[in-house]
Parts: sequence; structure tokens; C-alpha cells
Amino acid sequence: MPSFSKTNTIRTPFGKNQFYRSTKGLHYESYTLSAASVVAETIDGTALKVAQSGEVIAKVTSGAESGKVGPFQATVTDGRQTAANIVGFLETFVPWELNERDQDVSVVYTGVLVQAWCFERNAAGARIALTNATRDALLALPRFASLIFV
Repeated sequence: MPSFSKTNTIRTPFGKNQFYRSTKGLHYESYTLSAASVVAETIDGTALKVAQSGEVIAKVTSGAESGKVGPFQATVTDGRQTAANIVGFLETFVPWELNERDQDVSVVYTGVLVQAWCFERNAAGARIALTNATRDALLALPRFASLIFV
């Protein structure tokens, strides 16, 4: 039922990111996303580990989380910093579950994506727009030969 409230409580916009141009031709793989690999961010005063759709995802190849995946970040040392370990782009929106446990997710590795709507992580672990350098490194890998950016 619709309602109206005069309170001035404004919430931060929050929801799933759309990062592909079309659903036609998308291909997916399933992975386990490591909760330990995601940096918490503060949303309306609450620290949450959020994995957003469209983030570049890479394999963790060393340490306790080896065998899982996490956000691509050039400054880490667990394998996620290496372009050759990138598996694709996160399709599953994980808004809070990573505060509790690892999560099974879907990753897109083929399709037509909008580069400006895709993300990677900076040195501090904050989400930033996909850089041209990371895009070019992805497209140089044979498994991403049918990935198109617009």
C-alpha cells in the first residue's frame, strides 16, 4: 500500500548494477566467492561487504582462500592481481551475505558489456570504473576472445 512520510531520512541508493548491453549470448560459470577477499564499505553507517554485479573477478591462487575467487585488485598478493587469473565479471549481486560466509556466484565470461558500467578495485579496495589497461589485458586472453565492450 502506498504511503507518505515527512521524515528527512534519505537513504543511499543501493541495488544491482546492470553492466551488459543485452542478455543475448551471455555465458556463465559458477564459482565460490571468498568473503575474506571483499573489502567492507560503509553504507548508511553500516559496514557491509558488498559484491556488485559487473565487478572483474579473479582466482585466488595462494593463501587460505586458494581455489576461490574474489574481486580483481592490482595491489593484492593472493593471485587476484594477475590478469591471467581473471575469470570474468560477477553477475550475482551479493549485498550482505559476505558478512556471514562465502557465497556461490555466477560469473559472465562472454557477452556484450558496457565498459563504463563494469568495475575493478583500486589499491584501497574501493570500486572504480573498469580501466582501459584491465580491459586490454582481458581482451588479450584467449578465453575472452568473444567478449565485446561498447
